Amino acid sequence: MNRSENSASSPPRSGAASLPPAGASHPSHHTASAVATQDVKPVDSSSRYSIVSVVNEENEDEKRFYFTLEHHGYINPLHDIPLHADRDHGVLNMVVEIPRWTNAKYELRTRLPLAPIMQDEKKGKPRFVQNVYPYKGYIWNYGCFPQTWEDPTQVHMETGALGDGDPLDVCEIGQAIAQVGQVKPVKVLGVLGMIDEGEMDWKVIVIDVRDPSAAGLNDVEDLYRAMPGLVHATFSWFRTYKVPDGKDENKFAFRERIQSRQYAVEIVNECHQSWKKLVAGKVKHSNHHCSNTTLSDTPLYMPAAAANRLVEEARASMRCSRGPATAKSDPAGGDGNTPVSIGGTSYARKGGGGRLPRNLSIGQLETLALPKFAQAPTSARHGGERVSATETIKRFLTEQQRHYPHGSSDLSLLITEIGTAAKIIAARIRDEPNGPMESLQHTAEMQLHAALAASGFCCMIYSSQSQRMMPLDPAAGIGNYVVVYTALLGQVGGSMGSIFSVYYRKSYSGREGDTADLLQRTGYEQVAAGYALYTSAVRLMLSTGLGVHMFGLDDVSGHFVLEEKFVQIPRRGCLYSLDTRALDKAIDGVREYVAGVETAAPDAKHFRYEENIVANVHRVFRHGGILLMPGPPKAALADFLGVAAPLAFMARQAGGKASVGKRPLLELSAWSLEMRVPLFIGSTDDVSDLEVKVLGHAVPERSLTVPPAGMMYA
Repeated sequence: MNRSENSASSPPRSGAASLPPAGASHPSHHTASAVATQDVKPVDSSSRYSIVSVVNEENEDEKRFYFTLEHHGYINPLHDIPLHADRDHGVLNMVVEIPRWTNAKYELRTRLPLAPIMQDEKKGKPRFVQNVYPYKGYIWNYGCFPQTWEDPTQVHMETGALGDGDPLDVCEIGQAIAQVGQVKPVKVLGVLGMIDEGEMDWKVIVIDVRDPSAAGLNDVEDLYRAMPGLVHATFSWFRTYKVPDGKDENKFAFRERIQSRQYAVEIVNECHQSWKKLVAGKVKHSNHHCSNTTLSDTPLYMPAAAANRLVEEARASMRCSRGPATAKSDPAGGDGNTPVSIGGTSYARKGGGGRLPRNLSIGQLETLALPKFAQAPTSARHGGERVSATETIKRFLTEQQRHYPHGSSDLSLLITEIGTAAKIIAARIRDEPNGPMESLQHTAEMQLHAALAASGFCCMIYSSQSQRMMPLDPAAGIGNYVVVYTALLGQVGGSMGSIFSVYYRKSYSGREGDTADLLQRTGYEQVAAGYALYTSAVRLMLSTGLGVHMFGLDDVSGHFVLEEKFVQIPRRGCLYSLDTRALDKAIDGVREYVAGVETAAPDAKHFRYEENIVANVHRVFRHGGILLMPGPPKAALADFLGVAAPLAFMARQAGGKASVGKRPLLELSAWSLEMRVPLFIGSTDDVSDLEVKVLGHAVPERSLTVPPAGMMYA
């Protein structure tokens, strides 16, 4: 939900005073000049909060609803209303902005002092949300959690999207129709992850604890049982409510599934920590004015008497106006976090130090063993017998097919075609080692596309580098595989590499595939993945779901020949690799991990990095360690379909680990073809150490998913 122009960031707060719990008395130093009692409108007889309506006399459509606290005076609802109404019982406060079945788009105007509720405007006119057939207006009581903030400077690890810079949105599903400005005690049931114009926009599903149905609703599963159709209606409404205004449909993460109560609570806690940074002034955001009347050790704290004068000034300015006030009116001035002068008093920003540890946790995932490989490594490097140089990709994959006697040879032949394209790309790079990168990428793109399209085994081909679907060859026929490739990475004068990933189609056979064959599919559903590394020696690493195997390009025969079976990543390695330019904006846990590595014993870990993720990953595969791509800059994130998913598939098959910091990467699914995510990949123990810094505990890896009935791997 966009509460105005979005763009933001957020800081940790040092020792900000918290509000007393509901029903507690307030310290005497918070007493203020009395609010005009004739203006006060209690919205809930059981609540200590009321609203004061300030109306433009010349334009009654322009209203501001300021919040007051009993025996105290004016407050900022975002900062002064506590998040927790009853922490011991998990009851939270919700601020209602839009009652059920209404269309007026009311919202907290967070960039104004004291954040009054106002109706949003579009082209100078009050904004109303269009009806989504067959519903009228909003289908729940809609609002936000106070003391929360979706940080737009941090990428969400499981979706690759930045926060939208707003408080956390809430949908209350109880029977009673609320009022604008009502503060409801609610309990959390679940959360859905909406992607709004590329930004993460969480929608938390809650119910008023006083509702007759509340006792029987405690988690997502209860919604399907007690309120059938509600979940479907919620997704349908959020998907399409902007379409009548000429905008695209919204998208959703997590395969369009509402996440559990436990996960939702973690999101709330995470956003609460981000709010602490915001209100303490550690991060500036032009869309938020952090003025408050109860948090006395924050930069923009003001006495309640000054808040009263501010509201009176707003009332006077609206009374004297000669037309509707615009959305940019700000009687206090300032950019939201700079020192301001209000009611004749100047409030300077305060400093503050320290940062909050990121020790939040997600629920334990099912703990299952990593794959065990029946055969030991057979390369001379590991002391095993030498592999015959005559074992080509085709011969090796044909041999592997014997493990799947009812399968077809299509996948083996498809990967052989990819190997042929890799040989041509390697030859072009050797012929023009200093050629233009654009020209080399174009050659790689054309060779991979031609090999795949002419094979007759594909129903869809997607180039993640050019971000487009590639045409099939009608004369070659249509197969059953979906191939994603990244044609060429790296830089001229250094190493380069290509990456590919293969899925079995979900759509009906005999026709071209569609985006449903790629989107909302977990990384576990890949049937093959691999990469080619172009250096002085060309290597092809691949997996079809039974270990990772390394092939080298033999200059004499011109074939890729097997060099090592069942490559395994050491459980702990000696390398760490990351682009240090992204480290300053990475989350605290990543910075703490890297600091620990750098201050460890001199020989504990060595730094190796080059502008080619294929080379960095290959080095980690061979010697162990960890590659970190923490974000949030786009260049510091990995393309999910074209890079992260295939590399994670291979790491998993090599006994290693790939994570986004909060869960195994292979559990994720793409909400768009361009989705990018953090990537931490390498040795199991090293990646687990990183997760401990981020979450407080390591995330156990799950078993490979059982393939759907009828799927053929080889």
